[in-house]
Amino acid sequence: MPTPIYTVYGDIPELIEKETNHIINNYLDGEPKDDFNYIKFNLYETNFNQIIEEAMTMPLFSSKKVVLIQNAYIFTGEKVAKDQVVDMNTVIEFLEKYDGDTLVVFQVTTLKLDERKKVVKTLKKQAKLKKVEQMSEAEMKQWIHSYLNQNYKEIKQDALDQFLTLTGIHYQ
Repeated sequence: MPTPIYTVYGDIPELIEKETNHIINNYLDGEPKDDFNYIKFNLYETNFNQIIEEAMTMPLFSSKKVVLIQNAYIFTGEKVAKDQVVDMNTVIEFLEKYDGDTLVVFQVTTLKLDERKKVVKTLKKQAKLKKVEQMSEAEMKQWIHSYLNQNYKEIKQDALDQFLTLTGIHYQ
């Protein structure tokens, strides 16, 4: 079984969240997210050892478990306060030796990872990376059509073109 570690990164938080939810829902395979099988951490506020402990703990009242780590700044060049500094050797060791069944997802809000860091090189070997990019105009039109269809609405092509002219093709 491949290591269940994913890293979703890009510069559009909404698309990162959407892709992360897609990965999590596929992994949970129909099970609803609840307090027993879905744990969310913010790396700015959490000690990495807590994350490791949670990832190694078996799921309770569920067959699968997800650990989501938001703001995973350790894979970027971002400078943080001294009390937030994470021991990179601990992270590298976790990435190299993790063989649990819990899905671990790192969310990184940046256009690219810091390739110079050893932790990023290890991440690329051990995890599945998913870069989320801005939608093209054709993709945006298709997404708007499908979103409106799900809500039993329609939009004419000239109205859609005018809408995109006024708002741009940015997802936000």
